[in-house]
Amino acid sequence: MATGKLFGADTGDTILGYAASDYICVCKWVSDYTGKVTEIRIRAAKSGNVKVGLYDDSENNPHNLLLATGSTAVTAGWNTISVTPTNVTQGTSYWTAYDTDTSNCVGLKADIGRRHQYKSLAFSSSFPNPAGSGWTVTDGYREINAAWGILVLSPSSISQPVTHGTPKLSLILKPSGIVQAVAIGTPAVVTSSLVIYPPGIAQVAGVGTPCLLYPQVVSPPGIAQVVGVGQPWVGIFGFVKPAGTVQQISIGSPSLYKYVWHVVLDGQYATETPRINRTYIIGRDAVGNPVYGMSQDAAEMALVGERLDFRQEPAVNGADRAAEVAGSILARMRLSKASGVMVIPPNCGQELWDVVQVWDSAANQTAAKFRVIGIRFEYSPGQARHEHRLILGNP
Repeated sequence: MATGKLFGADTGDTILGYAASDYICVCKWVSDYTGKVTEIRIRAAKSGNVKVGLYDDSENNPHNLLLATGSTAVTAGWNTISVTPTNVTQGTSYWTAYDTDTSNCVGLKADIGRRHQYKSLAFSSSFPNPAGSGWTVTDGYREINAAWGILVLSPSSISQPVTHGTPKLSLILKPSGIVQAVAIGTPAVVTSSLVIYPPGIAQVAGVGTPCLLYPQVVSPPGIAQVVGVGQPWVGIFGFVKPAGTVQQISIGSPSLYKYVWHVVLDGQYATETPRINRTYIIGRDAVGNPVYGMSQDAAEMALVGERLDFRQEPAVNGADRAAEVAGSILARMRLSKASGVMVIPPNCGQELWDVVQVWDSAANQTAAKFRVIGIRFEYSPGQARHEHRLILGNP
């Protein structure tokens, strides 16, 4: 997950106008990204108290109230106000809203084509829901605020090699007179090629919860066959003979089997200390004066000493922003400290971003934690290969 601005004003906006107290002001924006709003950043010209909110759009007007905050004290400059996490969608219109108890506190900026509206509302009153009517429209202005939060990133395209896919299940039932019941577990959509002969054989197929079963042979009638449980392997082969024997095979959820432990077929792991554990950012404010911000990883510094990095970032215009940038750099360093790759039998429950624990005595790994940052499914009948390759990162 990445964080950043979802929509709203630029951090370098200059105040060209002001809002009066006891008025609710709203401004229309189109979300640049899909994500979850976690904070509203607002530009103030002087100290005061502000309430912020967010509306959805209906026919070019604010409608349903999606979030609202209580009174928050602000000072001159950019202020960050935490809000209840709220989902927004890329390309969809939203309206930011605010009310202040201090005239000339919150700033506006001229912006041709921007939709801006206001109406009287006592600061002690709650934001209306729905927004209602009675708005005065002042197109050509915009509020100097922005919605920030968690961005949802997804690939633009997926390339699927033709040799990779979901294995099909083929069942051949014979001879006549045998009743065969087969229950097939997750995935919910079963791609099967069923060949049933001769006529007269009853075939029952069901969908259930996956479990682990192993090759088993029942022959002849009256002999008890013990099915051994060992290391996980996905699949089922049933051989039933001779005629007249009733054999029932279920792939479901027996209480004795649980898909928890997985064999590590191959693995490579690396855990290193980051090359940077203290970062110093030098920026410049709106009038050209230098601003500074610093972040450090005390745990890594205690292990290997100080590894200092100075960076000049002219786009950073405040000390708080400089500290955020420094923290982001160190966070990226921490994410890169652990890496590796692991090959396991196919695991139907494996997902991206899962944290896994590894016991691999050959590689001196005991309960080592990694986060799965990539998954490759390899299926090649010609090479007898059916496995998951997990790309590992720092947890």
